[in-house]
Amino acid sequence: MSLVRQNVALVDLAQQEFERFILFKIPKRIIYAIEAVLDIALNSGLEPVRNESIAKRQGIPKRYLEQTLQTLVKNRILVASRGPKGGYRLAKERRKIKISDIIISIVETQDKESSFKSKLSNNIIKPLLNELNETCYKKLDKVTIEEIYQKIKKNAKKNKKENLDFVI
Repeated sequence: MSLVRQNVALVDLAQQEFERFILFKIPKRIIYAIEAVLDIALNSGLEPVRNESIAKRQGIPKRYLEQTLQTLVKNRILVASRGPKGGYRLAKERRKIKISDIIISIVETQDKESSFKSKLSNNIIKPLLNELNETCYKKLDKVTIEEIYQKIKKNAKKNKKENLDFVI
């Protein structure tokens, strides 16, 4: 096995181990929302991006995607246009959309029922988890769609260069 393949195998194994120990599960709807906004940022041009195209590229079920896109429109992250050439565009510049904006728009529509029923949960566990949540939010409030867009473009160029074959 080549050194590159060994490194790839080790990275894959490390990723699997990391994913196994994730403390909090991020709701699919949040992941779908972030993927959709990034897909629109990457694929928008003269024509708006159609939800069917996003669903196909990202492997997101259409019924979940449409609800998520409508929520993002309602929260002014996306703009929708109707008709045969309709679709979605970013409502603002990539640099003005933060990951935290997307998450907040999706979380606002989710069930607010508290899991903290006991006094111990309310007095100890809830404040601890709220502090952790605030730390995560502050980090995500600094990440823009533009930053991720640039990373994706940079990685695409890098991968394109690595995949070149030179035949003499």
